[in-house]
Amino acid sequence: MRPSLLPCSGVAGALLLMLACGVPDPPAHAKRTPKPGKAELPPVPDLSPPSVPDKYPEGAWSVRGVLTADRKTLPQSIQVKGYVAALNACPLTEQACKPAPHLYLSDEAAGTGRRMLVGGERDLDRRGWKVGQQITAQGKFATSSADGVYFAPAGLLLLEPLAPSADAVP
Repeated sequence: MRPSLLPCSGVAGALLLMLACGVPDPPAHAKRTPKPGKAELPPVPDLSPPSVPDKYPEGAWSVRGVLTADRKTLPQSIQVKGYVAALNACPLTEQACKPAPHLYLSDEAAGTGRRMLVGGERDLDRRGWKVGQQITAQGKFATSSADGVYFAPAGLLLLEPLAPSADAVP
């Protein structure tokens, strides 16, 4: 049996009839007119790079400078100058501390922006550093400590130990 073309021709005929009769266009939208007034935008943010040098005149590195430097060219012992952004000390009365004593240095006094992990010493209180204080720390630049306690892929500063104090009990 041959299929009938009647249902198809009926649909085609209805379409043709609709087009021939002319379906009315949708109503046009009212024209928009601008409202009087002035838009107030926020001020343009300052996107210029910070004015911190890679290396200070006295020879200390900035946080940004040491983290962007070629690691092969860095000396064995370096000095890094920055602001203490965060500090986590550990009392000497505790056997083990979690997390390990450390601090973060930043080039900005507010402690924002790029930060560098500084660790490797248990008694950070002996140094007298406080959050917000600008310091110059000396140590070895690395990505991890030998004992695996400190790890920072971008780089960290492992502090050189302080000389024992005169009032320390052996």
